[in-house]
Amino acid sequence: MAKYKLLSRGPQAKLGLDIGSRFIKLAQSGTSSQGVQLVNVGYAATPLGSVTDGVINNAEAIGEALTQIVKHFHFKEKKVVCSLPGRAVVIRQVSVPGVNLNDKEIRGAALSEVERFLPFPLDEMEYDYEVLGEVQQGEVKQTSVLFVAAHREAIQRRIEAAHVAGLESVEIDVDPFVLLRSVVESSLFDDQDTFTQTFLLIDMGATSTSLNILKNGVLRFTRVFAVGGDTLTHAIESGYGLTYLEAEKLKREKAVAFIDEEIAQISEEERDAHELVRPHIETLALEIRRSLAYYTSKYRGEGVTKILLTGGGSLLRGVAAFFEEDLGIPVSHANPLKNIYYIGDMKDEAVAKMAPYMGVALGLAMRQMPQKFLGRHCLNVTIEPTYEFGSATQAGSLS
Repeated sequence: MAKYKLLSRGPQAKLGLDIGSRFIKLAQSGTSSQGVQLVNVGYAATPLGSVTDGVINNAEAIGEALTQIVKHFHFKEKKVVCSLPGRAVVIRQVSVPGVNLNDKEIRGAALSEVERFLPFPLDEMEYDYEVLGEVQQGEVKQTSVLFVAAHREAIQRRIEAAHVAGLESVEIDVDPFVLLRSVVESSLFDDQDTFTQTFLLIDMGATSTSLNILKNGVLRFTRVFAVGGDTLTHAIESGYGLTYLEAEKLKREKAVAFIDEEIAQISEEERDAHELVRPHIETLALEIRRSLAYYTSKYRGEGVTKILLTGGGSLLRGVAAFFEEDLGIPVSHANPLKNIYYIGDMKDEAVAKMAPYMGVALGLAMRQMPQKFLGRHCLNVTIEPTYEFGSATQAGSLS
């Protein structure tokens, strides 16, 4: 079996480390009678060029930035859980003939099904699997297996970066599943109405956007697209002839995704920025519409009734209004820190501003919480035996 388990739980860890293309985030969790605690949180900008398509190019630079987070925000814990983004892993649901199979039978059958889809030789990969349940194929009962694999070097670089900062990486998880712990299981604890609907969770990151469709707490469908906040930044960078950092600043201050012409009171600069980012937002909207159409076709006319937005890209002004207008579905912003009790030293306002960025780090920090505790303070998301995952840039090459 793989050395680094991607789905199973291992040693206790209270720190969640999210190494993104734009920011490095570190969160420490705790438990209390009130519920989940956020004990400490810290962040720093990711060194430019050190992460490409979710893969670390420069573990030393990441480690040095992480060292500054640990020192500046006074983290004392050492054991940390890291994760890989969906585009850096292979995730496949496979159906194995037979039921009540032992681990050796499941592993062998699953590997024979997925090995041809792996971008690297099997001996260069780390992998894990989880049994999702039984499925019926005609008159034959089969075992549904979720298989997850990643290149060993991609995992090792995260471990090396943590080691530079004096941290011990004890587990590796996968972003699309991690996010559900904080943004769905915890955040929707007091919103059973949304939890029981068929809803779409859109996570807009720096270099990609992921879609997760859930019904009544069951994850059915995931898609990852190579369109994110950096796509918009590069459009502004090219359109204005700016540096990346200048374009990022202009995007945050001036760009707007949706303009209501009946009430619009925006400057010429804002309108120009809108024209630069609009084609890319429309491309993303087109991919979302295609995914929703596929889902409706697969599930015999069933549609999504609500959309939740999270991730740093969701901070673009007007993006919720744009999707609501384009897709014809109510859209609201998810908050991974909702129902979380912050007990650290940072001002509440500063923590609140970080919320869209913290979904993965917090989900990782919650990974090791006792199941009995989570049962009292969180909902439970499961994965459907016929779950589908797809990525436009899945498990690309290492540089």
